[in-house]
Amino acid sequence: MIDSLPEQIKDIFEDYRKFVNENNNDNYEKEWNIQGWVRDFRSQSEFAFISIYDGSISQTLQILCEKNKLDNFESLDNLRGATVKVNGIVKKSPAKGQEIELVCNKIEALGLVNDKTNIILAKTVNLETLRNHQYLRSRFKSFSYIYKIRSTLLKNIHKFFNEKNFYNLDPNIITTSDCEGAGEVFTITNIDSNELIKKVKNNEKIPDNIYSQDFFQKQAFLTVSSQLQLEAFTAGLSRVYTLNPSFRAEKSKTKRHLACFTHLEWEISFIDLNQLMDFSELLIKNVINNTLNDCSREYSELNKFISKGIIDKLNNIVNQNFERITYDQALIIIEENKKKIVKMFSKEMTLNDIPSWGDDLGSFCERYICEVIYKKPVFVYNYPKDLKSFYMKLNDDNKTVQACDLLVNGIGEMIGSSMREDNYDLLVKRIDEKNMDKSKLQWYIDLRKNSTFEHGGAGLGFDRLVNLCSLIDGNIRDVVPFPVAYQECDY
Repeated sequence: MIDSLPEQIKDIFEDYRKFVNENNNDNYEKEWNIQGWVRDFRSQSEFAFISIYDGSISQTLQILCEKNKLDNFESLDNLRGATVKVNGIVKKSPAKGQEIELVCNKIEALGLVNDKTNIILAKTVNLETLRNHQYLRSRFKSFSYIYKIRSTLLKNIHKFFNEKNFYNLDPNIITTSDCEGAGEVFTITNIDSNELIKKVKNNEKIPDNIYSQDFFQKQAFLTVSSQLQLEAFTAGLSRVYTLNPSFRAEKSKTKRHLACFTHLEWEISFIDLNQLMDFSELLIKNVINNTLNDCSREYSELNKFISKGIIDKLNNIVNQNFERITYDQALIIIEENKKKIVKMFSKEMTLNDIPSWGDDLGSFCERYICEVIYKKPVFVYNYPKDLKSFYMKLNDDNKTVQACDLLVNGIGEMIGSSMREDNYDLLVKRIDEKNMDKSKLQWYIDLRKNSTFEHGGAGLGFDRLVNLCSLIDGNIRDVVPFPVAYQECDY
């Protein structure tokens, strides 16, 4: 098998530990070639100590540079923040708390930091400041931890769904239907807006159906959800999921909202609402627990400085059964505690913002329920039908639907899910009640007309999960590599 990839710091640590285990001693000496970036530099009269990293592991590797071995020793100070290539012998380190070090034979600069005021030379920079330097965030320890946790969460999500016999399918993100029916969509077009402006200025007639001249010869959107297409897949495949991007043209600048986000969605055939909640709970616990184990070093560092208490918070989620209450029960709790809720979130809300039956619970009331009342994640289910989307299964009371939201401490809604309406007549009636264009949804309606079946599904904003798993009361823009949000699209 050919492996032409360069050696990495992770390879060195693994090779050293393997040697120690197999030989029952630490008399390790081996030559390595490493490329990476300088994180720290300090020097004495005859020695210089350089810490480098290459992203393969959260640990840095200390490079011991001896003056009598290196022709360029006097210029090593210029390597602060630089990209370097190093050759040397790796040995057990005599320093306390440090496994190994590389005794340098040769070190050369591949790329110097020429701008001596560049932010990558700073030892510590807070997350908010780095939000204005997003292209450099991966150079800092804080974001290297966050991005590694993000990547590990993705790995564990795919692993979980694979173990549960799901098919990973990614439907089209350009669509002709608004899945949620809320109208907060981005339109896709190749019509030249400058030409339209000219026509208006010249009092020229613009066609009534302007989109008939467009690329698709009809109006098209960036998807807000892949759910409807996943429902088509689950008819015949039983279990499907996607990690597609979704897009919401919601003019919100809160620390919870993005215009483009990674959307984990799944659909399951032949289940009921309780089974759907069981599955969502198992997913969250499994993925968080495995990520805690896989990223133990990253969490240890985050817990010291950036996100104190993060490990206890996540263990609390993993080790408790989630609470389950109805929408009506949630309203009773909110009414009984409304003054306390307003006091807790006095900067964001007043008593006028306390919901009545038929209203959305609101993120602050949701947070109070799971953070103060139950102190753990809470499922709220059986919402008013007029509050939820057309595709949700109607309950026998004809007032509520089998919708279910998972509320999580510090985040609010984490998962939105429901049983899907499988009755043809009821689905058509709901679409009509919402004054939606059935012609764009005819294919979806036909799924109920021919060989219908009971099924349910859910959607999870993956970036919110990363936020939950890496920051205490964090901003979602700090866990997305290059966030796109209302009034923000910089890269």
